[in-house]
Amino acid sequence: MILKVHVSLMLLLQFLVTATTADTVCHGYELSVHNDIDVGLLTEKPCTHVHGDIVIENLNGGKRMSTYWNIQELHGSLTIKNTKNLGDSVNLQNLKVIQAENKPAIVLMNNVGLKLAIGARLGDVSTRHPIMYYFKENSPAAMTESQHHILYHASRSLRPIFYTDNHFITKPCNESTYRFWIFVFGTFSTAITIVLIGYSFYGRPMKQKAL
Repeated sequence: MILKVHVSLMLLLQFLVTATTADTVCHGYELSVHNDIDVGLLTEKPCTHVHGDIVIENLNGGKRMSTYWNIQELHGSLTIKNTKNLGDSVNLQNLKVIQAENKPAIVLMNNVGLKLAIGARLGDVSTRHPIMYYFKENSPAAMTESQHHILYHASRSLRPIFYTDNHFITKPCNESTYRFWIFVFGTFSTAITIVLIGYSFYGRPMKQKAL
């Protein structure tokens, strides 16, 4: 009897773990909103993988849209345009992958009071479009300098193109350049160390033997 209960509990635990870690696939239109009324029609599924473009537009004021928090992979593009005071209502902190097709991976256009809520987990962004990120006419600037670094290094392209009117000056780190200078510095330090060791052993003045 005890054995049967133990087995039943193990099976129940395994089911709960599988249920909580399983991927939930949704379509882009289930997460797209075109006006304030559409917000109430958003899917309540905990979407982790989304196929198709997500378009969020014509919204006014902050919204409770927790569905975006669960998204880990977007196989399509993300567009947010013509919104006012949306803040970080579109929270994509768990987003890891964006694989767009023939559009920029992220389009933010004509937004007032929008905060780009994308975190450091984003590590793989690609598109066939020549422009990787399109940010235009957002007030204040929707992208911070730190987010620029995240988006730059998340791109599969070695030199992703940003179409943006943000006016901060930033220089993404060039990893190959740093590796070169680390090699030069390491080689130089090793050479100096060898010279000093050699001098300490062979460069000392020999004491003359007493006659």
